[in-house]
Amino acid sequence: MLESKIAKFISLLLKMVLIFGIILIIFIPLIYDYFKITNIIPFKDHSLIYKSAFYLCYIICLFIIFILIKIFNLIHTSSPFKKELIIYLKIITVSFMSLTFIITIKFFFIPTILSLAISLITFIASLSFYCLSQVFKTAMTYKQENDYTI
Repeated sequence: MLESKIAKFISLLLKMVLIFGIILIIFIPLIYDYFKITNIIPFKDHSLIYKSAFYLCYIICLFIIFILIKIFNLIHTSSPFKKELIIYLKIITVSFMSLTFIITIKFFFIPTILSLAISLITFIASLSFYCLSQVFKTAMTYKQENDYTI
């Protein structure tokens, strides 16, 4: 099945991104300082709260990738109409909502347009995954009713 092959490919790609992301966690200060604008202070000079929030956002993103791997593996190995899919989608919803909260708090202390935009994007992503979980929940209910009538 073509969809299954695409799901397997995306799962493999996400696994590589996750492994690469886990390796890069060690180099976050160097990467931050390399890509920052000149008027921003270096990563080592930020407060412990800022550094913790930065690492927490990074770990949440890695966790989202991990859950996406589970979703694509579920699609690859079996039908997407399983209760686990709804749970995974709700976990991603909460993860994106956590990112929204952290980035919004950061926006009040270090206001930048980029922080506001990312906060809005993560909020929309959380709403999208919640809607998707509800769509699959309803589809599973219809599928069960259809299976019982046959």
